[in-house]
Amino acid sequence: MAQGDMRDRPRHAGAGDRQMTALDPRAMRLANAETVLRALYGADALSQAAIATATGLSRRTVELILVDLEAEGWVRVRSTEPHASGRGRPARQYAFRSEVGVVLGIDIAHDRSTVAAADLRGRTLHTAVVPMPGEPERAERLAGTRRAVAEALRAVGVRPGQVGSVSVATPGNVNDKGAVDVELSMHGWTGVRLAEEFAPDFAVPVHVENNAKLAVLAELWEGATPGADHLLWLMLEGQYNGMGIVMDGVPYRGVDGAAGEIFWAKGLGLDALTASPLIGLGRLEPEERRAEATAILERAERGDPAALSEVDSFADVLARGLSALSWVFAPRYVVLGGWLAWALGDLLATRVAARMARNAPPFVAVRRSTLGPDAVVRGAIRAALDRYEWTAARPLAPERRPSPVDGG
Repeated sequence: MAQGDMRDRPRHAGAGDRQMTALDPRAMRLANAETVLRALYGADALSQAAIATATGLSRRTVELILVDLEAEGWVRVRSTEPHASGRGRPARQYAFRSEVGVVLGIDIAHDRSTVAAADLRGRTLHTAVVPMPGEPERAERLAGTRRAVAEALRAVGVRPGQVGSVSVATPGNVNDKGAVDVELSMHGWTGVRLAEEFAPDFAVPVHVENNAKLAVLAELWEGATPGADHLLWLMLEGQYNGMGIVMDGVPYRGVDGAAGEIFWAKGLGLDALTASPLIGLGRLEPEERRAEATAILERAERGDPAALSEVDSFADVLARGLSALSWVFAPRYVVLGGWLAWALGDLLATRVAARMARNAPPFVAVRRSTLGPDAVVRGAIRAALDRYEWTAARPLAPERRPSPVDGG
């Protein structure tokens, strides 16, 4: 986690909160406590003086808040550092306790449901995967996801009611109410109201978002372009592709979450990718197509002209569509992610970059995602952290605080 990143810290009281604090001492105390937590969350450890400087609060206010936060379990006192003068008692150092809360990132994919439990700094504690072979019905897919949730929570010793925040990723167009409006690649999935479906399982609201839109959130957090202000993140999965868009540093959803559904944008020509034998590198492709595509890739890596021609043709189609989108959105980066991008690696990325250098705006740089197959679930964890209600949450008791599980 990048220190100092605004997305990596507890949310700060807004203008409405500050107006309320002028009249309500309790609200003022909560706002000040959250301000102190915000400072500690963005650092390794801080002294009272450093916290006062960082927050603008008085030393006395910081002292009183730290007493409460330590008693509640939010912070711990760490090893002290001596005064520069060498005289007097060493200054106490305070650190945020990331283990006092658990969030869940859930990735409901075509062939599996993955659930990752993480602490409040996003460190994965345990990951549970339940395979979904064939074409399961909606009820079977939901039941499998719940089994993965139960396994992850059991592994870290936390009950569902103690989870501090939950974010769910799914293929398809997710509307503003957390329901899947359109999803043609998963049987019976169109119309599923995931936010409502999982609401009874937890004591907190359940956030739901399209998988590519959460993957781009992970990219902003810990990918090849952290903190980028303008970004297109292409999710190349094979037959089913999507895009995450970042504008002014914020993931863009469009009307009712429909932005980035490039499957429907036939005019871009990206649907021609499905005619390439390299599409067989996608995770969901039949074994025969996967074997054919893998053989082409291996020959291309050895420099075989015919195999390299297939990669060139694939890059041509991709670069034309992405160049057109780059003139519309003017991104600083275009990032290639998903199973195909990971499989083809720099063999594809360098060719796309060379073609876009001729046809896209000159400021656009092409990058290959470094996140690997965990991009979506990591994005779900990031979204869950962003929605963690700091002022409403209660830290887990010491006996309930999770620790990483081997193999998780």
